[in-house]
Amino acid sequence: MLANKVASGMSKGFHSRNDLMNKILLALAITFSSALQAAPIQEEVFVLGPQPELLKELVGHADITVDHLDSHGFEVYGPKGLSKWLDQRGVSYYDLKDARKDIDWTNYPSYEQIKAKLEEFASKYPQIVRLVSIGKTVRGRELWVLKISDNVAVDEIEPEFKYISSMHGDEITGRELTIRLVDEMLKKYGTDSQSTDLINNTEIFVMPSMNPDGSELRQRANANGQDLNRNFPEAVRNDPNNAAGRQPETQAIMAWQASRNISLSANFHGGAVVANYPWDAKYERHPFDGLLQTISLEYANLNPEMRSSSEFSRGITNGADWYVLYGGMQDWSYIWHNDLQITVELSDSKWPNYADIPRFYTSNRDSMIRYMELAHQGAGIKLANRQATGRVEVLNAQGASLGSYGFQRGEFYKILPPGSYTFKVESAGERRNVSVKVEESRVSPDGNYIAL
Repeated sequence: MLANKVASGMSKGFHSRNDLMNKILLALAITFSSALQAAPIQEEVFVLGPQPELLKELVGHADITVDHLDSHGFEVYGPKGLSKWLDQRGVSYYDLKDARKDIDWTNYPSYEQIKAKLEEFASKYPQIVRLVSIGKTVRGRELWVLKISDNVAVDEIEPEFKYISSMHGDEITGRELTIRLVDEMLKKYGTDSQSTDLINNTEIFVMPSMNPDGSELRQRANANGQDLNRNFPEAVRNDPNNAAGRQPETQAIMAWQASRNISLSANFHGGAVVANYPWDAKYERHPFDGLLQTISLEYANLNPEMRSSSEFSRGITNGADWYVLYGGMQDWSYIWHNDLQITVELSDSKWPNYADIPRFYTSNRDSMIRYMELAHQGAGIKLANRQATGRVEVLNAQGASLGSYGFQRGEFYKILPPGSYTFKVESAGERRNVSVKVEESRVSPDGNYIAL
């Protein structure tokens, strides 16, 4: 498939932010549109060579997706006419659709087989598993989410965590790994302390496939030809956090996330081996940049291939340092929902031979478990009124503000670096200061919540 990925140092040569929205594709029969109405992806190519000037032209246009920058070039997805325009400019490239003809699709389970496996989990372990659909795809397939917790029918006040995979339908490795992880944890519940402690003290949500239509079609986009990881509200563009006009899969995620208090998550992709942390859309460092690097390293350090990467220092990268993207789920999750999310690229081949899946699971299993435990490296407050809403300003030990965050359903929880903090809580006209302490991640029976 695609070659190894470049180190972030190479991509920093592309950091000029001037003219990113200028001079692009004017000679091409492509009409650029809003982020919500991007033209369907019809052509997919891999541009050969670094091509920094071309990259700067392409980044940021709603009808063009740039992806997986590597030392040999980068992927470009766009409407009909893309290849013609590249030809006119004398750009060397190859057709990704042609390259996919050599992929061995056999042995991978179908959507119906995946559904049956998830139903089996819920039927076999009804006390700790609940299977719910949070919406439907363009073609009417259910978007399945497993909730795993010791009192699964009860909305407990515990740290909430989620894994989402395969929002790009042709990036399939994560779908298979999340199902294997769930299977192992459920089988070990009650006998293995690590799995048991996580399930007893965490509300865990797992969505093996956000884009089942795309996977059935063997394509990146959903059935409308839209890239779902360019379809979320984008703060850099001042998009409102509004689902209207977005793809049904995006709308489902947005509504579901708004109903939860998820504080840590990861979404699984393919085409590289690296842990990618925010921001994706801007070069400015995240206010919790150090924490994001730490939790990314927690994942990478337990993955032999990732931690020994010759392309990405320590097996991690800042998103924008790799390549800029707009409308991604990763940035959106934190900006609007206080959900620290990283993107984990699991395999250089987006759709590897099915016989290789056990090897990928072996490489990622410990990382996936450890990353879930990090949901307990934080602190929270719980109010007697379970319907209460409000805001919490977080201050560090020196009294400096680390941001103000809304909460709902009478609870607030935030992942933080180890240390002492003050939560300035405002709800129903009352204001209270709460001192909290965060320790190195360990699964806590009470989730480190303070009752108010």
